[in-house]
Amino acid sequence: MEISIIKTMNLMMKKFFSLLFFLVFSSVVYASDSKPSILVLTANGEAFTKVVSGMTVELEEDINFNKLFIEKNTSTKEIDKAITTTTPKLIVLVGNSSIKSYMEYQKNNPKKSFPPSLAVSALFVDKLVTKLKNTIGIRYEIPAVTSIVNLRSVMSKPIKKVGVVYREWMTNLIVENQKYCTPEGIELVSYILPNKDSDMTDKLKNGIETLLKKGVDALWVVNDNTLLNGNTLSSAWLPTIGSKDIPVIVGIEPLLASNLNFGTFAVFPDHYALGSQAASVIGEIMDDDWNIEGREIEQPLSVKKMINIAVMTKKGIPFKSEKLSEMDHVITQ
Repeated sequence: MEISIIKTMNLMMKKFFSLLFFLVFSSVVYASDSKPSILVLTANGEAFTKVVSGMTVELEEDINFNKLFIEKNTSTKEIDKAITTTTPKLIVLVGNSSIKSYMEYQKNNPKKSFPPSLAVSALFVDKLVTKLKNTIGIRYEIPAVTSIVNLRSVMSKPIKKVGVVYREWMTNLIVENQKYCTPEGIELVSYILPNKDSDMTDKLKNGIETLLKKGVDALWVVNDNTLLNGNTLSSAWLPTIGSKDIPVIVGIEPLLASNLNFGTFAVFPDHYALGSQAASVIGEIMDDDWNIEGREIEQPLSVKKMINIAVMTKKGIPFKSEKLSEMDHVITQ
């Protein structure tokens, strides 16, 4: 009798622990499956990797992230498959190539409804999001005033007038930057070019020369591939600026390379921090039940400052050595 009771109790205990294990395991699986999904379309590259890392580390306990790397041969069918498979609550577009591919996907599927998307680490987000449905973004470009004020702090001569050449479609952006510069006692002197022209290089060269004649203390170079490429660099920018003792503010790190003898100062987003900022935006969207209506495009919150004193020394541009410690990176050769 006692043996029978003991066997019965053992059997019940086995069933109890089996049930307990099943419930615990099921709850873990359910918790994982119940987490919302986000699809990240990202280009390859160190900067993009940092952005994605900064974003996912902040949210990986609350969200399932799925990545699709966008290559030159990535088709819209692959994007469609990724969306169908992961059913994302939100799509994050990292880099211009990702935005371009997703733009093509939306164009090829005009009758579909699209989840909200967030564009980051891409040039001219303001312009691009107008061509996408249900999309917001974080700018990559740093306001001119931020770059100029930081340059001014390290210069030994005053920076009061800064020149910029731009194409017509950027007018609103330039006007906005002029507004920000005025309270800092900075005049942003602009020279406008047409959006398209068969003789753009010569017109660009003329624009740069005009700004120099107006006595600007520095040049701010906007990230526009039409005005800034291998051809315009060798045929317009370098021949015009030459060895002149005028600092050139650029928006991307490669243009500071000493062998180019071109850019002298740059302020651009901290890529990991840009990912953290994206995570914050995603958190807010999630709290608002994945609704982005009424949200505005944000400025990058954290930046890195770089200066090339090798080029500045070569051109005879005076700077304050004691202020170099305020820079995130100093190029010395």
